[in-house]
Amino acid sequence: MLRVEPLLIENYVAAGTVNLRFNHVLDHGGASERASAAAECAGQQDPYSFWTMHNHLFRNLSSLFSANVDTYVGYANGLGLDADAFGSCMADPAILDKIRAQHGYRTNELNIRRRPAFLINDSVYQGGLPFDAFERAIAEAMN
Repeated sequence: MLRVEPLLIENYVAAGTVNLRFNHVLDHGGASERASAAAECAGQQDPYSFWTMHNHLFRNLSSLFSANVDTYVGYANGLGLDADAFGSCMADPAILDKIRAQHGYRTNELNIRRRPAFLINDSVYQGGLPFDAFERAIAEAMN
């Protein structure tokens, strides 16, 4: 199966034509909130670290439901992040507020119910789409 995201990044994001934005999905309660907070806290130290943590979390999905803050601090430490700063960030209620606001915007304002979902200008595209569908949508949005 061809992954479309790397093609979008290579052809549009790297060129500065498209901005890639991630919105958290909180379908699994506290486990989703903790994992999302971990990615956000990693990103506070370095924007690229958001994606490093994000990818690490997806590779370790089976452990996320039982993971606690110490688990995430261990992940951060293993990724070379400042564990103390990361732990402080995980304890900051503003992180959960941000994550919940993103989820609310996604579900309540945009009425997005499926994954993956993409917003191109004001049009929402839900579900896995082939690269050529993105090419058409981006071209249309740029005209």
